[in-house]
Amino acid sequence: MSFIQYQDQNPEFLNNYLKYKAYIEFKSINTVNETYYDLRTLFRFIKLFIYENEKLYEKTVDEFKVITIDDITIDDLNKITQNDLEKYLMFLSNTLNNDIKTRNRKLTSAKKFFEYLETNNYTNINPAMNIIAGRVNKRIPKYLNLNQSKQLLANTIKSNSKYKIRNYAITCIFLNCSLRVSELIGINLSDIKIDKSEQTLKIRGKGNKERLIYLNAAACEAIICYLKERPNLGKDNKDYNALFISGQYRRISKRAVQTIIKNELVEMLDEETSKCEYHTHTLRHTGATLLYNEKDVNIFVLKRILGHNSLDATQIYTHVSNEKLKYIMQNCAISNILEKNGGNI
Repeated sequence: MSFIQYQDQNPEFLNNYLKYKAYIEFKSINTVNETYYDLRTLFRFIKLFIYENEKLYEKTVDEFKVITIDDITIDDLNKITQNDLEKYLMFLSNTLNNDIKTRNRKLTSAKKFFEYLETNNYTNINPAMNIIAGRVNKRIPKYLNLNQSKQLLANTIKSNSKYKIRNYAITCIFLNCSLRVSELIGINLSDIKIDKSEQTLKIRGKGNKERLIYLNAAACEAIICYLKERPNLGKDNKDYNALFISGQYRRISKRAVQTIIKNELVEMLDEETSKCEYHTHTLRHTGATLLYNEKDVNIFVLKRILGHNSLDATQIYTHVSNEKLKYIMQNCAISNILEKNGGNI
């Protein structure tokens, strides 16, 4: 659901902030929704902390989730100190079981919100300003190897699903274009160019930033085959321009795509492993990793393909496969260099 649908459950100054994010900063609807959910959690904590402090650690997660926030006031926010927000981060960890990455994101949401309040003279100080985010250890993302990727595509096209042509195209584009799921479901027919002169896909990434993806033969073929099966929608259907269509003749949802990919991975991999460690983002990681490891794509080129704002985000794909590492170490040894030079000093 969009944050717009929750407006009657929020204090007006929170609604104003969310509209500012959406219509002034032009943040994507997903970003604004995530910000809202983060701040709703913060507001629930503030209400509990101020008015029922003795029950702060007695509430269950389910009880916490039904705390209303429409009566939170600016005066309530002005009571919050840096020390209180540090207790909030502990609450996120100990009661809500949020991992460090989630806590850091919620801290960032709080910082930007209080900064907005301070700038617009709602408050005199930003209590989150000096809180330092926790250190997140970089993890090598889970990904499929080349043979697994080929097997996944083979299994998809051979499945019994009546939507197998569509699902194959979804999987193929994920693997070949390294997209985010939000980018994939947002593709429109008007974003695709497949002719002799140009084979491209226009993608709208985070912050509605556009980038151009050049399609390879496999992706082009998958799209062309799907377009032959795709239902033709009239212009009275608001999703008539969407590339991927659901069984209800609507733009396919994020949840539907996640289910499709999860089912494919469960079928190919060990069920428990796929449930815990693999998901739609695995295919984005896979595409990026194969480009880097198998095709030696430059990291700066990879950054453009993935639509990253910072090179730091792309660095996780510089992990080198064991086979590649073995080749490098066995063929670039100092002894070989000495041998090529005759061993002379």
